[in-house]
Amino acid sequence: MKKILTSVAALGLLAGLAPPSLAVEFTISGKYLLEGAYLSGARGNGLDLTEAAGENSPSDAYFLHTFEIKPVMKVTDKISMFSTIRLADDTFWGNQPGGDTNDQGTNNDVYVHLLYMDYDSPVGKMRLGRGPVNQYGTNFMDFDSRADQVTWWPGFVEKPWSALLYTLKNTDNFQVTPNASDTDFNVYVARLYYTTDSLDSGIHYGYYNNMTTSTKADRKQAVIVYGKYKMENCFVNGELSHFFGSVKQDVETGLKNRDYDSWAGMLQVGGRFNALTPSLMYFYASGQDRNATAANGGDIENALGGNGTGDRFEPLYILTGRHTGMLNNDIFSGQTTAMSRDGVHALVLAADYAASNRLTLHGAVAWGKADKVNIANKDDEYGREYNLGSAYKLLDNLTYEAHFGYLDTGDYFKSETNLNDSQTENVYILTHSLTMTF
Repeated sequence: MKKILTSVAALGLLAGLAPPSLAVEFTISGKYLLEGAYLSGARGNGLDLTEAAGENSPSDAYFLHTFEIKPVMKVTDKISMFSTIRLADDTFWGNQPGGDTNDQGTNNDVYVHLLYMDYDSPVGKMRLGRGPVNQYGTNFMDFDSRADQVTWWPGFVEKPWSALLYTLKNTDNFQVTPNASDTDFNVYVARLYYTTDSLDSGIHYGYYNNMTTSTKADRKQAVIVYGKYKMENCFVNGELSHFFGSVKQDVETGLKNRDYDSWAGMLQVGGRFNALTPSLMYFYASGQDRNATAANGGDIENALGGNGTGDRFEPLYILTGRHTGMLNNDIFSGQTTAMSRDGVHALVLAADYAASNRLTLHGAVAWGKADKVNIANKDDEYGREYNLGSAYKLLDNLTYEAHFGYLDTGDYFKSETNLNDSQTENVYILTHSLTMTF
């Protein structure tokens, strides 16, 4: 509580000490999310689909909540301060293990998620501080991430074009070994956008210079293109990513050099017909070939790394849901390490129906499989998933949602120690939530 009062007092002090000529304007917004979940085939840290003989995996039920406030101080017409302060961040009620993998502390309570200044300079807008990153294009591969960075939107680029450049400091290390001049991890990004009334599109180039291990130079590059197009009753959303670069080992390590070479993409087509919005989506991320290893210098081909498909990408409640730890590790890591390594092909048929101006219904069916399987003779099928959901606006700023997901698990989840063991569980999840915004 002292931290909260201190933060509020500091904001008030800044506003109070500002000279009258600055005319500081202070606004605040935010949200409170309260969510309950019941997950079968779980052990308190995501799904546990593979059973030993004679064993039944338990279920898991829990509540969690998130409360964030977003103060904004407009100091002048040219300068504004922004922040997102999370007083709880996917915080479990009781002592449920696990938690938000992006947590800044040990109990994911009370921390400054974002803190930055926007300056409308003569050469374009500049943003300085801890700002959002990876929020680009569609929701595919989009994470709730932030980093200390300097961002510039050049003012000389005219509409419908726009551009931004930023550099961020991921890791800052002191020299850790003799003659090691750089053990930092820096990222450099350039983006170009083209936006009209019917088209939102862009291209992203990123250079990731990871020198945190003094015996190797890890330099990855990314090119990402996206487009969101709408006309009359139809829409098309797409994104394509290619990661390339190299990991060069020092000679004395005796390890092989490796190249990055991975792909990921998503394509969605749909239409809006009065109250009904159907869509068909395909998404893909390349997996790691088990024969391409660090020992033989094979390419690094897994596009998802250890991060999964993205916190903001949840077309499915189980395969990409934040509670299961499969292709999305927003709350639990669960199966993510193996499935991120093996990649994904998935097809999703979904529909939303606005039954009234307050009630929306949702349904989806999907099928998914691994791109590569790293266990010899193991099947690649993740299974078939079925979703039903609803959202009801109790008030203009208060929404209640209820979701049900069922996964008919494929043979990918057979025991890795006994590939003839077919004792894998079908799983289901029930969630409901209240979201209040202000």
